[in-house]
Amino acid sequence: MGSGTEKRASIRLSERCKVAYRVLVEGSDTPKRRAAETLNLSASGVCIRTDDSLRPDDHVALELTLAERDPEEAVVAIGKVVWCDRDGDHFRIGICYTWLREEDRRDLGVIADYVARRVQAGIEQGAPRDDSETTT
Repeated sequence: MGSGTEKRASIRLSERCKVAYRVLVEGSDTPKRRAAETLNLSASGVCIRTDDSLRPDDHVALELTLAERDPEEAVVAIGKVVWCDRDGDHFRIGICYTWLREEDRRDLGVIADYVARRVQAGIEQGAPRDDSETTT
């Protein structure tokens, strides 16, 4: 699909964090909340692993629970699905953040700082995907 050149503007970190998400569907008052985990995250997006397939351009509400933060202080964001790949019985989904609630706007910086601290502490970054794949 691509040239194999890294296109990310942000450092990403391979790390498992809990994620709750809901697909935002126009006209739906109560979209079903689903659980997932991150495979990698950055200040610009996240890759999650879930049982559900999503379509590119779907919008999702996300609640990310970072390891260093109180679970009650989840990062709340809205994102747009960029890609979705089957991974055995699950799906890997790349999501680009498109909105943060006002009180969480600082959390883009929190995520960037978190990723940078973890990378400096020796936590390995995610390996680049091959040419047939695109990530956030």
